[in-house]
Amino acid sequence: MSKTAERDEIVRYIRQKIAEMLENEALGEMDVHEKIRDAGMDSLKVVQLIVHIEERFEVAFGDEELVIDYFATIDQFAENVAAKRAGLAKQA
Repeated sequence: MSKTAERDEIVRYIRQKIAEMLENEALGEMDVHEKIRDAGMDSLKVVQLIVHIEERFEVAFGDEELVIDYFATIDQFAENVAAKRAGLAKQA
């Protein structure tokens, strides 16, 4: 899978999970640069989302990374997940 296709998949998954968690289908089309906090995601929901992401994409974030600013937007979230996955690919 290309980097672009993988990143698009990550973005789709994040949008889908945010829409499910906040019970708002419209968030499935949320702008990737909008702050997820503005959509209604609080710190607890962000941590729950991170758990879903870690399981789905087989990545792990360290405690020092579990701050909302590290995952402020879908774009930042996707970049961080893609970077983790790229790091895993390099180790393999």
